[in-house]
Amino acid sequence: MLNRKFADLRQAPDLDPRVLRYDPAGSPQAVVEIGPGARVKTKGGVVIAEAGFTWALFSAPYRWYAITTIRDGGGALVAHHVDLCCPPEQQDGMLSFLDLKLDLLVTPEGEPAWLDEDEYQQEIEAGRIPPAWQAAVAAARAALERECQDGAFPPAAVTRYLSEAPTGG
Repeated sequence: MLNRKFADLRQAPDLDPRVLRYDPAGSPQAVVEIGPGARVKTKGGVVIAEAGFTWALFSAPYRWYAITTIRDGGGALVAHHVDLCCPPEQQDGMLSFLDLKLDLLVTPEGEPAWLDEDEYQQEIEAGRIPPAWQAAVAAARAALERECQDGAFPPAAVTRYLSEAPTGG
C-alpha cells in the first residue's frame, strides 16, 4: 500500500521526530532530529535512524524523487536515502509526497544500491502505480543512475548543506 511521507516525519512516530528547521521554500525544506525515544531503523544493512541522527529533506516540485541526507549524532554523513515518489505537495500544512516504494541508498563513498524493488513491483501489479507514473519513475531512476555513475550525485543543494556545521540537539 502506498503511503504519504511528510517533511516533519509525522508518519513515523516511532522515530520520535523533532523538527529543527522547516521552510517549504528552502533547501533543505526540513531538518529533523531523531529523538531519544526512537527505535533504530536500518535500510539496506545501514543504520539510518537512531537517537541523535538528523535527516535533511530535499525535494523539488518537478522531481519524482526526494532525497533525505542522513547524519549521525556526531554530524558525519551516514547516507543519502532517495525515495522515488510523486512530486511533493502541501498537505495538512506540511510538505509531503506519495512514496512509490522504490528507494536508492547512496553511501558517503558514492556507492548506490537500489532497495525495495519487489515492493515497487507489487504496487504495480496491484494497480496502484499507473503507467504514466511508472514512466516517470523509470526516467528518474535512469537520471539518478547517470548522476551516480558520473559523480554528479548528490546535487549541489545537498553538497552546500553538507558543508554547513551539523544541526542537532
